[in-house]
Amino acid sequence: MEQPQIILDILESVDRDGERSQRSRASEVGIALGLTNAYLKFCLRKGYLKARKISPRSYRYMLTPKGFAEKSRLAMNRLSASLDFVRAVRGEYAALYASEPVRQWESMVIVGASTLAEICAICAMERGIRIEAIVDPNSTDQHKFGLPLHRDFSAIAEAVGGAVIADLEQTGRARDMAEDALGADRIAIPPFLRAILPKRAAA
Repeated sequence: MEQPQIILDILESVDRDGERSQRSRASEVGIALGLTNAYLKFCLRKGYLKARKISPRSYRYMLTPKGFAEKSRLAMNRLSASLDFVRAVRGEYAALYASEPVRQWESMVIVGASTLAEICAICAMERGIRIEAIVDPNSTDQHKFGLPLHRDFSAIAEAVGGAVIADLEQTGRARDMAEDALGADRIAIPPFLRAILPKRAAA
C-alpha cells in the first residue's frame, strides 16, 4: 500500500471515529500496529490531526482544518487515478474488440467477474458482440451484470467465438481455464493484463 493511500485511510478512520484503539484502527486500515502509530504521529507533526488524552493509555484524535483539506485532496487524487484507469482499460478493450480475429466473433464469454468484467462487457455490447456468459470459479452467484454466471466452461451450452480475459487478480488461472476449454487461438487478452501474465507451466 502506498503512503498517500495509508494517510488517506488514517484520516478517514479518524474522521469516522477519533476514539477507537490503535489496534482497532490498524485492523481497519490494514497495516501493522507499529506502522499505524508511526502514521498517526506523522499526521500530528504535519498538522493534519490533533490529539487529546482521554485515559492514561488512550487518545482522542481529531481532524484539523488542514487535515480535512488534505483528506479531500487525497480522496480527489484517488478518484482521478481510478477514472484514469477506467478510461485506459476501456480503451484497451475497445481496441481488442476491433482487432482480428475478435472483430469476427458473434458471441463470446468473459472470464472474470470483477469490475473489470463490467468494463469488458460494456465495450463488447458497443461492438455488437453477444455475451453468452461470465465464467468465474470463485463466484457463487448465478448472474452478474444481468448475464449468466458459471463457475466453469462446462455449463455453457452455446458455441462461442472466443473468450476475453477480465480477471486482474488471477489472470494466469483465467487464461489457463479459457485455453483448456476453447484453445489458445480463441482467447483474447488486453495488453495491460498480458503484461502481468505469468508464463503457462509446461504440461
